[in-house]
Amino acid sequence: MRRLLAVALVALFVFAVPAAAAPAVVLSDGGAIEAPGALLGIDVRPGGAAVLLVGEDGWAHRIDGVQPDRRDLDIELGTGRNVDINAVDWHPGGATALMVGDAGVLLRYVGDTHAITNANGSNLLMGRDLIDVAWRPGADVAYIASQDGGLWRFAEGTGPVMLEDGLETEDIVDLECHRSANVCVVATSQDGLAVIGRSHEVTWLTGTSTTTWSGITCADPTLNECTAFGLGLSTMTIMLDTETAARSATGPLRNLKSIGSEMGGASVAAGGTTLVHISPLGLIRHDPVADEAYEHLGPDQAVAFDAQIAGRSILGVWESDVGTGWFLTTDGDLVGMVPDTSDQQSTVLETVAGIAVAVALIGSIIGLIFMNSPKLQAAYIRRRNARRSRQR
Repeated sequence: MRRLLAVALVALFVFAVPAAAAPAVVLSDGGAIEAPGALLGIDVRPGGAAVLLVGEDGWAHRIDGVQPDRRDLDIELGTGRNVDINAVDWHPGGATALMVGDAGVLLRYVGDTHAITNANGSNLLMGRDLIDVAWRPGADVAYIASQDGGLWRFAEGTGPVMLEDGLETEDIVDLECHRSANVCVVATSQDGLAVIGRSHEVTWLTGTSTTTWSGITCADPTLNECTAFGLGLSTMTIMLDTETAARSATGPLRNLKSIGSEMGGASVAAGGTTLVHISPLGLIRHDPVADEAYEHLGPDQAVAFDAQIAGRSILGVWESDVGTGWFLTTDGDLVGMVPDTSDQQSTVLETVAGIAVAVALIGSIIGLIFMNSPKLQAAYIRRRNARRSRQR
């Protein structure tokens, strides 16, 4: 009898506990942002109220960060340039931003007036194709990278100053700064990873040149680390020494996924996580604190939503909460994301149904035990007769 009761309790537990599953999202069409060519760069204003976009042929644009699907809130920005603008980065204070592009374009955007002017000392960069820019969180210095491997520090008072110990490489692909420490990381496609310390010194990280890197994020400001992403969805943790950057180290090379996808970029997302852009179009969420990754948006789901959009590349992603946000393709397609709650509702119904089945199962087992136990039947009859005698 005890064995049968134990089986019943196990059955109750099995039916009542649902299996864990990765979160899913529901997509919605946010319209298209028209541009003369491909969109090349994106950055979200601190606080999320606005998003700056730059692209081919000197194009620059501002959209609302909370309601990006409202075209009446768009602001077309005139740069006066006809060369590609490759990257944009908001100042940590959120009042201005820097834009960089081909032929030494270095522009300053003012958020209140939407004015765009040449940044101080921009003439010093003429002839260099600038591909990335990143402010460090101290708000005193931004770093600028060129296609031919040049690195500069920039401040409004001094303009651009080339770093003495630059990378001497021609394959810089990303430049990111930690969100709370004045240390930055540079990724190259062939020569590995390097860190830029508080005093602007550049140090190569040993053992990182064997992987083709394509992006970096420093998603969680509470961790003294950044994450590099590379070919085959490989990933490596960069453990930063915020006092002496030259002492920074790296963790082991790992892989986020084993399927035939490749990384196309990465965006800092909500909750100190990263959303890795993959091709075919999809997203993988990487959580550096929990040291785990899972599929946030699968290529099959993208195809089911819109086959044309699924064939394009993601430019950037931003979220107001985990699972709630937007992504934009390099062709200007804007797509909304919200968590899919249908699975959660199904899980609740399945759990209730499981408990009901388990209770019925226990009742059946107890009934079988009673029917097959003369002792229990005799005891029941004695107790029933005693109760009737007291009622007389």
